[in-house]
Amino acid sequence: MSKVQLPFGMQDYLPDDCYNKTKAENAVCGVFSSYGYKRVCTPTLEYGELFTAGGAISEKRLFKLTDSDGSLLAMRADATMQICRMYVTSMTGVQRMYYALDSYEYLDDSNSARDREFAQTGVELLGDTGEDGELEVLEMAADALAATGLKDYTVELGHVGYFDGLAEDFGLSEDAARKLKALINKKDMLGVELFFRDSGLGEKSKESILSLPALFGGKEILGKAAALCSGRRSEEAIERLDRLMSKLGRMGLGKYFSIDLGMVSANNYYTGLVMKGLCKDIGVSILDGGRYDSLCARWGSPAKAVGFAIGTRRLLTALKNQGKREKAPKADIAYAVADCDESVVRETVNKLRRKNIVVRIFGGEDELIGYCREKGISRAVLFDGAPIELTISPKGSKI
Repeated sequence: MSKVQLPFGMQDYLPDDCYNKTKAENAVCGVFSSYGYKRVCTPTLEYGELFTAGGAISEKRLFKLTDSDGSLLAMRADATMQICRMYVTSMTGVQRMYYALDSYEYLDDSNSARDREFAQTGVELLGDTGEDGELEVLEMAADALAATGLKDYTVELGHVGYFDGLAEDFGLSEDAARKLKALINKKDMLGVELFFRDSGLGEKSKESILSLPALFGGKEILGKAAALCSGRRSEEAIERLDRLMSKLGRMGLGKYFSIDLGMVSANNYYTGLVMKGLCKDIGVSILDGGRYDSLCARWGSPAKAVGFAIGTRRLLTALKNQGKREKAPKADIAYAVADCDESVVRETVNKLRRKNIVVRIFGGEDELIGYCREKGISRAVLFDGAPIELTISPKGSKI
C-alpha cells in the first residue's frame, strides 16, 4: 500500500472544499450565536468509559489507545456526551452551548459509505427548559439550515415515547423492546413479522407496529397514530408533538417540519422528542438530534437536555447537488515588485488589506499581467520606484 494513501473513511479538504466548509460552518455558528448560545470546545481524547457508560456506544466503535497509567483512552466519539460531562463537572442551571468539532468512529469495513472522521456543528440546551426549550431548538434548526443557503429541506419530528408506550402496552420486556426497535430502525419489516410470530403478541399489537412506517406526513398523521394506541405514554407523546407542530405553524415555520413516528432512533440515550433533517438532494439525514434527559444522570448529576448536530460533509454534498458550491475567492489585487523600497511596498499593501481587500504577490511585471489574465484579476500594482496602479483587460494588456 502506498504510504501517501489516506486510510479509508478519511478525507482531505482542498482549498475550494475548505472554503465551502468554513462558509457553511460560519453561517450555522452565526445562527447559534444569535440565539445566545456560546461556543465550547472539548478535547479529542477522553477516558473510554465516558462513551461506553450505560451501553451508549460499543467499545468496538471507538478509536482506542492506552494512557501511560494503563487507562483506556478514546478519540471523541460523541460531542454531546462530552458536553454533558463538561456540564456535570463545571456548570449548573440552564446552559446554551454550541460546537464545531470532528468526531471519530472505528469502522473495519472499507466498503462502508460512512466516514471514520466526521465534522459536526451542533447545539446543546441543558437545564430544565421544557417544551419551550424544544421549540427554541427546532426554530434554530430551521434557521441554521436556511442560513447555509440550503433549499427544499424538512425536519422530521418523532417521539420515542410513542414507541415505548406501545411496547409498554404490549407487555414487552426492555430487551425485547430494544430488539424490536433495532429491527424497525433497520426497516427490517420481515424481521418485525418474525418477531411477532415468535413473541405470540396479538394482531392489534402487530398492526400498531407495522403501521409505524406509514405514520409520516403533516399534523394530520397524529390523529391516525392516536387511533392505534391506548396507553397514556403514547398519548402524551402525540399531544407533545401536536403542540409543537401547532406552535411552529403559528410562527410561520410549519412548511419546514413534518411528523415521522416511524423514526425510532438507534441512539438509546434519547428520551422524548427526536428530529431528523432531510433534503431531497441527498439520501441520508443532514441533521439529527432530540431530547436526552437521562444522559447527565449517568455521571451523577441529572439534568434535562435537548440538542442536535448538523453533519458538515452531508450538508456540503446537498449544497453541491443544489448548485451552491463556490470557488474560493481569488485575489482582488495582485502585485509585483520591480524596484521599490520594501517599507513602501509593505505600507501600501497593508493599507489595502486593512480594507478587507485580498492582495497577493506574483513574480515580475510580465508574470504579474499573465497571472491576472489567467485568474480574472482586473487590478494590479507594480512597485517600480513608486506604486503604479494597473488595470488588466480580459486579454491581459495594460490600460
